[in-house]
Amino acid sequence: MVGKKGMFKTLEALIALFMTLLFLVVFIPREAADIQTEPKGFLSILREDDGFRNCIIQKNVTCINQTIDNSLEDNFDFKLNLSEEPSTTVSGLPDVQVFSESLFITGNVTNSTTAILRVFYWNK
Repeated sequence: MVGKKGMFKTLEALIALFMTLLFLVVFIPREAADIQTEPKGFLSILREDDGFRNCIIQKNVTCINQTIDNSLEDNFDFKLNLSEEPSTTVSGLPDVQVFSESLFITGNVTNSTTAILRVFYWNK
């Protein structure tokens, strides 16, 4: 009789352990498999590059496009807006989650131009 009680207690403990593990597996949320990445502050790195700053001051869109394309991850598309107006509207953006960064560049004493570069990027 004592042996049967011990066996039932062991079986009861194993069933409780199995139910606990099953509960943890079923009800603890898992991380989503398709998390979209967002590059963190690539313009803050590029603003230190004198060549990139010169491209912006000279309003060389080809140079800006190439530099951003090389700096941005391959799974992102982007659109840029280069202007002197702080309240410029941008059209033609896709209907997805769009990230944006902006950079305000001023010239020096001999070149008193200002430019605002806005980059809008999204997952392909």
